[in-house]
Amino acid sequence: MAISDEWNTALTALSEFSHSIMGNTRVHALFVILLSLVCWWLLRAAIKKRLSDEDNWDAIAIRTYQRAAFLVVMVPGFLVALHVLGFNMSPLFTTSGLFAVALAFAMKNISENYLAGAMIRFERTIKVGDVLQLGSAGMMMRVKKIGFRDTIVRSKDEMDILIPNSDLVREKVANFTFRDATCRVKTFVGVSYSSDLDKVREVLETICNTFADLSDQHAPEVLLTDFGTSSINYRISIWIEDPWARGRVKSDLNEAIWDAFKDAGIVMAFPQLDVHFDETAPLVGELKTNK
Repeated sequence: MAISDEWNTALTALSEFSHSIMGNTRVHALFVILLSLVCWWLLRAAIKKRLSDEDNWDAIAIRTYQRAAFLVVMVPGFLVALHVLGFNMSPLFTTSGLFAVALAFAMKNISENYLAGAMIRFERTIKVGDVLQLGSAGMMMRVKKIGFRDTIVRSKDEMDILIPNSDLVREKVANFTFRDATCRVKTFVGVSYSSDLDKVREVLETICNTFADLSDQHAPEVLLTDFGTSSINYRISIWIEDPWARGRVKSDLNEAIWDAFKDAGIVMAFPQLDVHFDETAPLVGELKTNK
């Protein structure tokens, strides 16, 4: 019986202690602060792991995002802890919410660009060094720096262009180096209807297979696309490893086709118009005489 009484006394004391702890507002406030610190530490580690890689190490950007995460997590946690301690923080929460909404409307474009910059960095859909094309007919550009508000790119004209981050998220962007740097270069050529098509295909395939900048990831393609008004049209496609050199490679490919066709005696087609005279029809002078 003595052991049972001691056991019951210990359980009663432990229960009272736990109730006292659970009812202690200071413990609750401390728990909120510790939970906020843990959340910030996890978010801080995730930001550093996500943004710091071997190819793009931007320590200033990492520290800035970590400080922003600290404010986003710790300020609400501190206010909640004060509220738990008995301070009436409801007016402050209401005022802060209204101020945040008003600030968001006032700085709509800036906030969009900042959020878009964070999305680009965390998703890594666009990285420093990528070759982009904004829009279906936009110019090619290479990414130099991804900032908080805008992204700095370099065009082929050696111009530095600042593109708002929201445009990169909202618009259709072609990333030539998203998974790899392989891209296709295609050109078109037309030959006359009197050409030997077997010989034309042989010449084009020889040019493609011996081209200097050819990639080994894909085989070249020589396709007869259609029978035009004045020509039989071909589409020639090759793959290269440097998207930035597409224009130069296409020019070299066209020159190689021109020289090879000239050596092989293949005539490139050009628009022609055949006019036929009807010899049985009366001439204008004869019509006037008959009248």
